[in-house]
Order: sequence, then structure tokens, then C-alpha cells
Amino acid sequence: MAHDEQVVLGMARAVFMNRLHLLRLTEIVRLQIRPKDDGIMSLPPELDHQMVEQAFNFVLTCFPTEYHAQIHQARRAWLELH
Repeated sequence: MAHDEQVVLGMARAVFMNRLHLLRLTEIVRLQIRPKDDGIMSLPPELDHQMVEQAFNFVLTCFPTEYHAQIHQARRAWLELH
């Protein structure tokens, strides 16, 4: 993988994580979710999946189509780390 491609994928991952965090926080506030005993505030799994999809689609709209194949390939690794 070329250096430029690595940089673009790194930026795409950062946009994904930032967007996902924003979407999750928005829904936590909107639904008035309170921390569980362990201090974690989580969305219901189906809603969280929707937030992941929205964040990923946002990344695709932000980056040129010539990077979409690489972004799709990187998606699994991004999801393992979120």
C-alpha cells in the first residue's frame, strides 16, 4: 500500500470514529440513557448498528470514489476497534 493511500485510509478511519462517536452521543442524550452500574452508557444493539452504518456511509460521501474499495476493505478492522 502506497504511503498516500495509508494517509487517506488513516484520515477516513478518523472521520469514521469521530462521526460514530458524535452519533452515539447524540442518541444517548436524545434517549436519556443513564450509565449502568459499570458506568457505561450503551445504545441498544440495533440502534448502535444503525449508527455504525450511518458513520460508514458518511465516510464514503466524504472521500473520493477511487478510495471506496480500500475503505470497504478497512471497514472490518475499524469495527473491531470501535
